[in-house]
Amino acid sequence: MKKTMTHTLTLLVLIGSGFTVHAAEQMEKDKMFTHGNTVHDQHCNKCHTDKVYTRDNRFVKSLDALTKQVVRCKNNTGAPWYDQDTEAVVHFLNEKYYKF
Repeated sequence: MKKTMTHTLTLLVLIGSGFTVHAAEQMEKDKMFTHGNTVHDQHCNKCHTDKVYTRDNRFVKSLDALTKQVVRCKNNTGAPWYDQDTEAVVHFLNEKYYKF
């Protein structure tokens, strides 16, 4: 009986910690999405609207291509971004428009 109780408690702790890890990962993704949205709105909308992401003939067809395009735009405009800013914009665009 004591062994069963110990196994049950151990299982509950493992399940609980799994939910905690998932919640922390989701909070980090949400934070990155929000930051990417902010950086995008401050810089990307100066050159184009969001329609560039939804047009039928868009040429970004993979996450790698999206990352390269965001870096290209950043470099062409001289946006003062850190790597985290670029990653956040890629994450935002992928979550909102591309879904790779």
